[in-house]
Amino acid sequence: MRGIDKLHPVVQVLAQRLVVLCEEKGLPIKISDTLRTKAEQDAIPAGNTNAKYPNSFHNWGLAFDFYRDGAKDKAFDNSDKFFNKVGEIGKSIGLTWGGDFKTIKGDVGHFQDDKHGTIKELLSRWGSPDLFIKSW
Repeated sequence: MRGIDKLHPVVQVLAQRLVVLCEEKGLPIKISDTLRTKAEQDAIPAGNTNAKYPNSFHNWGLAFDFYRDGAKDKAFDNSDKFFNKVGEIGKSIGLTWGGDFKTIKGDVGHFQDDKHGTIKELLSRWGSPDLFIKSW
C-alpha cells in the first residue's frame, strides 16, 4: 500500500477530488492500495485479483482502492450501499468504478483511470510499467 503521491499525476488529482467530494456528501473515505510493484502484485493471494503483474492498472499507477474512514470493523461494509454511493461520485469525475466490472464481481472499493488505454495498449506503447512511470 502506498500513498496517493505514487499515482500518476492526473490520478492523484482525481483521488484527492474524490476524497473531498465524498467528505462533502458525508461519505468519508481513505485511499489505500495505489501503485503496486511486481512483488506486491505477485504477493496477492489467488482469487483476490485476476491480474498478474503487469496486468493490473495498479501496476501502472492508474488505480487505487478505498475504504470507509472511521468505520473500524465496518471499513468494507456495503450493507447501506456506501460503496455504490462513492462509486457514483467517482464516475461523475471520470473514474472507472470496479463495481461496474463485468469480469470481476464485487470490486466496489476500486477505481481506475483507464483513459490512457487498455493494459494491452499500455504494454504496446511503453513496454513496462516502469517506463510509463518514468514518463511522468
